[in-house]
Amino acid sequence: MTPRKYVPFLLGTLLLAALLLIPFSRDANPTSVKKPDGKSSVQPVPGELVVDQLANIHVNVSLSDPQFQQLQELNINFMMKYPHIQVKLTNEPSKNKAYDLWVLQSQQGEAADIILLDNGWVRPFAVRGFLKPADSILTGDALSDQMSGLLDPLKWNGYLWGIPKDLNPYMIVWSSSLLAEAGLKDPPADWDSYQSAALKIIELHPQASIVNWTAGDLQQQLAWLAAFQSEQSNVLNVLSVNESQEHQLEWFQDKETKVSRINSDERTRLEEAFQNNQLLAAIIPWNDYEMLNEVTRNKLTVDREQIYYPWLNGRSYVISSSSKSEEEAMQWIQEMTDINNQQVSYDRSGQLPARASLYAFNSSLQSVQSHIPPAWWKNVLDTNKTDVQLVSPDPFWPEKWQQRERLWEQFSENRFEIAAYLDALEALVK
Repeated sequence: MTPRKYVPFLLGTLLLAALLLIPFSRDANPTSVKKPDGKSSVQPVPGELVVDQLANIHVNVSLSDPQFQQLQELNINFMMKYPHIQVKLTNEPSKNKAYDLWVLQSQQGEAADIILLDNGWVRPFAVRGFLKPADSILTGDALSDQMSGLLDPLKWNGYLWGIPKDLNPYMIVWSSSLLAEAGLKDPPADWDSYQSAALKIIELHPQASIVNWTAGDLQQQLAWLAAFQSEQSNVLNVLSVNESQEHQLEWFQDKETKVSRINSDERTRLEEAFQNNQLLAAIIPWNDYEMLNEVTRNKLTVDREQIYYPWLNGRSYVISSSSKSEEEAMQWIQEMTDINNQQVSYDRSGQLPARASLYAFNSSLQSVQSHIPPAWWKNVLDTNKTDVQLVSPDPFWPEKWQQRERLWEQFSENRFEIAAYLDALEALVK
């Protein structure tokens, strides 16, 4: 056979070898990522993180329907941004039922990867070994943008156990005109001053109420008692009251007919009482204040000096000690608590955000800040809390809170029964 006759044979052999080597060259490419259907592959952008498997995480929350719907929307956006992380949300609207369920799940090692806890529950959960430290979530700008007064209640044993989401502090609002009639320019700073002002208002306006208390609202009661303590102690020791607190409660029993009982959701009645000079003071959460009409708010003085537990009516995300997807859980929490999502939450719910930079006008945030919380809140929230202003590391503090809350509901539902309430508290301590 002549050399020319070998040429077609050699070319055919080389072509066949090249075709056989193509599949091997593809499999040898370390940047090739197969799709779940196994039929094709995608070449990632140079420098892009390659994720070779899906992660599934579970989040438990206790939210109202509108707030849960908002979280679902944010979660969908998260999964579109991070398609390798699939997140299941579960909502239990009843706080007490949620607490009992989450404790049981944690005891059995079956808790969700992430839980949205009341701030007062974080330390007890940590003490019981239900949580993983969350320090590594806060780094760089995220850490510098936190406020000390919100982080302190989430610390125990040298670690941070939760990442603040939002808060809705209770505060005392006063009728400016009635304060002036009582001879005061500012809210009373102590119990004696309040008593004098209240008695003066009763004399001048026999039909007026000296304070509004919603039946069964324990946070409201403790916020009021804390405002007139000579020393800030013992208020969060929820199964006992000191002599001063007992005296205050008994005085209100004597003045029961001068205490109104407008529920927090009866905003129109509250507005009318203030506008008609029929109410001296009320203890309400911040978002309830913001929902009052402008005419009413202009007639009120907010007591900024007597807010001792702003973190108490707030919530934080925590990571369960049984979670097997810690990195993905941290990514989800970082996203849910970033500046933009906190602004969206504040716009819709009125509950204050946990990021410091949202409390003052910032040109870089102008496009998303249609609603800016007052700058004075940052001073309140960025103040370090003393031990007596924090929940003790008692693993059963939430159960004690629930016990006192049930008692207050029982003895304030129809009328104030202060003596019976104090006797019941004393019996619990024994």
